[in-house]
Amino acid sequence: MVQIKTSNEPLAQTFAVGENSGVFITKLGLFFSAVSSSLPVSIEIRTAFLGAPTREILPGSSVTKTFSEMSGQASATAATETVFQFDEPLYLHGGKTYAFVIKTNATNEYKVWTSRIGDYELGTTQRRVVRQIEPGVMFKSQGGLSYGAEAESDIKFKLYRAKFTTNTGIATLHDNVPPRRLLGTNPFYAKAVDKNLYVTHPNHGFQVGDRVHFQGVSGTVNGITAVELNTTHAITHIDGTGYRITLSSSANQTAAVAYGGTGIQATQQYKMDIAQLQLQTFTPDITNITYSGKFTTSKSFAGTETAGTLSTVGTLINGKDHYFDNPHVVLSDSNEAPGTNSPYPAIQQSTKITAVLRGINDEVSPVIDTQRAQLLTINNLIDNPHISATTGFNVPLTFVADSDAVEGSALAAHITRPVKLVNGATGIKVLFGGHREVGADFDLYFRTTRTGTDSDITEHPFTLQTVDNEIPNDTNKEMFHEYQYTIGGDFAKDLPEFDQYQLKLIMRSTNSSNVPRIKDLRTIAVA
Repeated sequence: MVQIKTSNEPLAQTFAVGENSGVFITKLGLFFSAVSSSLPVSIEIRTAFLGAPTREILPGSSVTKTFSEMSGQASATAATETVFQFDEPLYLHGGKTYAFVIKTNATNEYKVWTSRIGDYELGTTQRRVVRQIEPGVMFKSQGGLSYGAEAESDIKFKLYRAKFTTNTGIATLHDNVPPRRLLGTNPFYAKAVDKNLYVTHPNHGFQVGDRVHFQGVSGTVNGITAVELNTTHAITHIDGTGYRITLSSSANQTAAVAYGGTGIQATQQYKMDIAQLQLQTFTPDITNITYSGKFTTSKSFAGTETAGTLSTVGTLINGKDHYFDNPHVVLSDSNEAPGTNSPYPAIQQSTKITAVLRGINDEVSPVIDTQRAQLLTINNLIDNPHISATTGFNVPLTFVADSDAVEGSALAAHITRPVKLVNGATGIKVLFGGHREVGADFDLYFRTTRTGTDSDITEHPFTLQTVDNEIPNDTNKEMFHEYQYTIGGDFAKDLPEFDQYQLKLIMRSTNSSNVPRIKDLRTIAVA
């Protein structure tokens, strides 16, 4: 037996991994002949270099047992095994050497059973230890800085590995409930003294008929009690800025104002046109993982898609974008079955990822770290607003024409900085590379300030300009066409002379998964 002096002078034992594919170890068994009555003892797994322990500790390999846990673990016959269980299985590479290290702050109190070539076997004076059963030797530390090998000695230990019972396993991952969102100050507003309550809540992810739940309203606001508001409501109208609900027959707003105060939270949902599975995994050489998924369909603002049905994606690649043909959504708990009055009674889980883990022996398996698992979602904010038409369009909560000097209802817009000219011009040529498929389009607006005036260009309304020549729809994602606009007549010379101009590009689509794209925007002022 050998005593462990202090944590600055620990004992160590090297061992080799004979399995070519490596192993996952789960616990280490040691055998003590003496233990401390007041201080703990710890073990850890380290790498080895040139047959000696290094300072590199394998993550998750440190295990400590208190003195009370060690009580009764000493054995005069080396028969009592003390098991140090790892929180998670640790992978050790095949063909490599590792070491376990035993540490304690108890001076000369802990002792472990060892064997030495030439010594008698325990309990006999007839048989001697004549060989080492496995590769590896015991080491004693020199002040914790280096280790000296006891070439003919070994610590008695048992090292346990995981034994996988099947070559194929399935892991199913479900979406978590999207967290509530803190709304801005006075998120509720009324347009009239009535029961139609409007909510400012951008990127909410809801559809008409979905349920939203509020909390955090205090007292009575604009004639509506907190009890009336802090509950679940059915949504009756939506756009990209928020939604409308209808209050109960007993409630009525008293003024057309914004109200509610601060600290109000609302449930939300995550719409997605692109999804990327992000999992931290470990796959030994003879293993692999494949992924598939089931997702819940949503609806574009101006679209005709059917929300609330499950679609299957046969192949997902971890860390790579998956582009949907139509928008999908991660539902809140109020809108998943068996939620009360759920609008989608068939949807138990709105998002489900299935991972198939494969190996060829019982020694190793692929690993998914579920503590570092997420689904990255991207939603394209785009619509096709109209003041009244609903076929192929959407009617915003408050319609503002995109020719307006300050605002506009379109969700997707690019406004250039004002361009100031040294010399006046009478026209503009606008060119860009554009991509648009069926259901998507661009609108170009412009505004100018006349030469010699001090007017603020941001106070001028925009004017819609038509494209010079109709461009066909693109048939694949990589196709771009050249778009040209001539502002100021056929020869760009008919505008009143101006010395400043600004452009506004509106992008529209009936399908948020199919959006127009613009590149290489150029403008030329023509005199």
